[in-house]
Amino acid sequence: MSITFWLFMAIGFSDNWLFDTGQPSNSNPKFLIHAFFAFSWFTLLVVQTGLIRKSNTKTHMKIGIAGMVVFAGFLLSTFPMYGQEYLDQGYLDPLSTMIFLQLVFATILIIIGFAKRKTNSLIHKTHIIFGSFMMIQPALDRAVGHLFGEVGIHWLIIYLIIFGLFVWYYKKIKWQIAVGFLVWAGGLTNVLINMR
Repeated sequence: MSITFWLFMAIGFSDNWLFDTGQPSNSNPKFLIHAFFAFSWFTLLVVQTGLIRKSNTKTHMKIGIAGMVVFAGFLLSTFPMYGQEYLDQGYLDPLSTMIFLQLVFATILIIIGFAKRKTNSLIHKTHIIFGSFMMIQPALDRAVGHLFGEVGIHWLIIYLIIFGLFVWYYKKIKWQIAVGFLVWAGGLTNVLINMR
């Protein structure tokens, strides 16, 4: 799953780092800093799951501290973007609201996951990986657009498959998945209602 998330990041923002490197956002420090922390977070996610698969918990725990610093950088580089949109418009548009609410829920999960890293490895793993999934929408939106030309039925199917995979893995609907799905579905409903 962590590799899948990383691929969504790489494909979603491939125009920035591969196909259209001269676009204005590539020279904007605000976006460059955010991109650095976002790619760092999802790269560390792959590294960390690899370390656990190899039972290298000592290194995993050391890198985990760096991971939380990266996550803090990710948040600090993300929230000003929403703040600027709100200041410019007086509100967040429905898509931004959808993504922002997922980010808030993801942040809660990841903080709990980090706090439980020494006392409950299952909660730690569940919260970190599902929290990361709840942050992936901007990359997933762009990846689907690049791969299929539009964000439509393919996007919906991919989301439903990933939610389904979490349920399949845990063999039940954990509260994190249920709340995450409600946050996502509520945001999507708001987007659809406000489409023009």
